[in-house]
Amino acid sequence: MEDEIIGIVPNMKKSKMLGLSYDTFTLVATPDATIFAKVTSDIMKQVVQESRDQAKAEGKGFFGQWGAQIKGSFRYAERYAGMSAQAVLAESPANFAIPNAGISSIKVKKKTTYDDDNSSSSNSWEVTIQSDSGKMKLKTDFDPKGHLQKIYGNRVK
Repeated sequence: MEDEIIGIVPNMKKSKMLGLSYDTFTLVATPDATIFAKVTSDIMKQVVQESRDQAKAEGKGFFGQWGAQIKGSFRYAERYAGMSAQAVLAESPANFAIPNAGISSIKVKKKTTYDDDNSSSSNSWEVTIQSDSGKMKLKTDFDPKGHLQKIYGNRVK
């Protein structure tokens, strides 16, 4: 597996049980494979602690450290840019990879949900990855199509 990270797409949710609960993954792409890195509570704790420690080392007080923790928890996926593909894959037993050559298509579909009285709505996106190993459906709260097209080109619809 080539180690260069060519793209990162955070906050991809994969349904676990009847769609009632989800595992969250960060999609980490290399030229040869797509790695799905599971976001675990241990990883989030580590990212928050590292952010707090860095703020403390910079001489920031309580509120500066607290702000750094919050920013760190939102930017957890950025850490993968500085890691090798092998390190990302080895980070958790729940992480897995699929070969990019086996990905035939990626469909992105916008879903709009309305509240009970139709006074407000929210959007989510469903991403369906069709590969040699089968079909995988993921959901996210932002439109990932542009990110995915940069990585997979015309396979994204």
